[in-house]
Amino acid sequence: MHPPHLKQVAPFGEWDSPIAPRDMATGGLQLLSPAYASNGSLFWLEGRPTDAGRVVVVERTLGGLVRDWTKSPFNVRSRVHEYGGGAYWITQGEDGSPLLWFVDFVTQRVFRQAGSDRDPVGVTEETGARHRYADGVTTPNGDWIVAVRERHEGERAIDVVNELVAFRTDGTPGTHLVAGGTGDHGGRIPPADFVACPTVSPDGTRIAWVAWDHPNMPWDDTSLWVADFDQVNAVVIGEPWLLAGGSGNGEAVTYPAWNSDGDLFAMTDRTGWWNLHRSTGGAEPLASVWRVDRDCAGPMWGLGSAPYVLLPDGSAVVVALNGADGHVFRVDVQLGMANAISLPVSQIQAPIASSGLKVALVASSPALPGSLLEFDLEDANPSSTVTLVQQGAVQVASGSVSVGEPISFVTGDGARAHALFYAPTSAEWVAPTGELPPVIVLSHGGPTSAVGSGYRLGIQFWTTRGFAIVDVNYRGSTGFGRDYRRALNGRWGETDIEDCISAVRFLAESRRIDPKRQCIMGGSAGGYTTLASLAFRPGVFAAGMSDYGIGDLEALAAHTHKFESRYLDTVVAPYPEGIETYRDRSPLGHADRMTTPLLLLQGEEDRVVPPDQARSMAKELDRRGVPHAMVVFEGEGHGFRRGATIEASYQMKLSFLGQVLGFAPVGIDHDVTVLHHPRTS
Repeated sequence: MHPPHLKQVAPFGEWDSPIAPRDMATGGLQLLSPAYASNGSLFWLEGRPTDAGRVVVVERTLGGLVRDWTKSPFNVRSRVHEYGGGAYWITQGEDGSPLLWFVDFVTQRVFRQAGSDRDPVGVTEETGARHRYADGVTTPNGDWIVAVRERHEGERAIDVVNELVAFRTDGTPGTHLVAGGTGDHGGRIPPADFVACPTVSPDGTRIAWVAWDHPNMPWDDTSLWVADFDQVNAVVIGEPWLLAGGSGNGEAVTYPAWNSDGDLFAMTDRTGWWNLHRSTGGAEPLASVWRVDRDCAGPMWGLGSAPYVLLPDGSAVVVALNGADGHVFRVDVQLGMANAISLPVSQIQAPIASSGLKVALVASSPALPGSLLEFDLEDANPSSTVTLVQQGAVQVASGSVSVGEPISFVTGDGARAHALFYAPTSAEWVAPTGELPPVIVLSHGGPTSAVGSGYRLGIQFWTTRGFAIVDVNYRGSTGFGRDYRRALNGRWGETDIEDCISAVRFLAESRRIDPKRQCIMGGSAGGYTTLASLAFRPGVFAAGMSDYGIGDLEALAAHTHKFESRYLDTVVAPYPEGIETYRDRSPLGHADRMTTPLLLLQGEEDRVVPPDQARSMAKELDRRGVPHAMVVFEGEGHGFRRGATIEASYQMKLSFLGQVLGFAPVGIDHDVTVLHHPRTS
């Protein structure tokens, strides 16, 4: 009989973790966007931090061979809306083999590639990345590609035009307008600030797309347009008709798709939840397919991410969400009945792909990193057919995995908010009796977004060291219905802060965390919540860490990119009429109230939150003698992609917290210098 395993004792924060900062780079393979070719080959994207963050197209052939298609230095990423998506699509070559179309990150040109061993050929003109493409779809006759194009005619947001254009699949030079943009001169094609999701009917006689105008975002108020279409010349015939949305009543319609019978499907939140609807022939009003009080779609930050797929037998695969977690259902679109498909995952990432009744998706569970899975609905028990095609991040031993516990708590105005709590977990270490763990509050980006319970190496990095994590789905998060999503409207910088603070108060009252070692961390919009919490609720948190966070709302409204240039009109106040609200809620303008040590990490090439935001905050903190550190990474944009940057950022965060909270972290090679801190000054 073996003696029980004895754990070593060390204070929280000083545990020796199996996840090193280097693992955050080398173990962070990102899997995206599965798609099938007509011959049944499965394609997907891999984001590789160890290859300077390059994104490549990968194929698994019918024979099971896995191979790269993307040759260096090509990088498959679109910059439409800055967030991209829809950066590749597959058509059928003349010999029936897959034909790849992709957008190159540097040039933003569309390239055609006829095989994994063939050189890509550019099919759109070289513009110095002034013209960007995404979300392409092929006409049924195979002659044309219809895609979103974003034209940058100047440096300002108002100089950007978003439109649907068509170009030849044979590479013949030239493009022409299909929809959106400034519209056509005859007035038949209505102009639009934004267009997305082009889809052509199977017989090539109709086309549908989604459009919206400032100040709306695609989850606020959109229009679903349909038009008769001439696929021989790739032009709209007659006047398009508005099928849904566009009335100003706040209906957000997204992700249209035709089935083989020529009916048009789309997601709309007209019931308060994003549910699947259908229009007969694309002419009759949208009618509900499956009514469920669950969101079946998320916010359209990226293009090409339809959260459902239509199958040849007339059914659909749909994901019903709870926050960012979800369950997969097979829906009979005629009867409106749904059957759950039991899969060993909790979080599914759109898009979903299908070939016949085979389905592929990227998903994760509390113990499984984001992975590409495939299953077969031909089988009466699809869960028994699940195949792991490719796995993403590094896994740690099951005894060291912290599983998110859903919590719900009372917050401001007597409302309820949601979060996931991750307790410190290690197979090898335990804290001294009676010690409570430090906690890091994670405030997610967006802010119109959500977090789920799928395995994330970035959370396990902290929990295996003895930190607790509370990942907050504050009011305004998606996946909880339209009312919850809109609870942030006009209250960003208030509601989100209140919910993050209520989360740690709830945990402290139940003695699950140390209230004297509460920290907060977030990136982008989550970085704003971090900075705002330190400015407007001083004394609550012992440390803050902001990745490319927003410190000056007015500067963001004036200088950010087109896609989000009017976002704050909804979540803060109309600009410039509400300029005083912007100033009241900008952390930079209230930095005189900030006393909490702060780490600022920023990308030099960030066009969403320009680096001047971080520099201005650091300058003000330095002037006032507040402990802080700032690091700006060359070559990085909005979100860190390079392995060296990712590794360095985790080294710096661990070093920073060690200095501020007074513990000796294990496994860091260098310290970050915290200015004006007694331990480093």
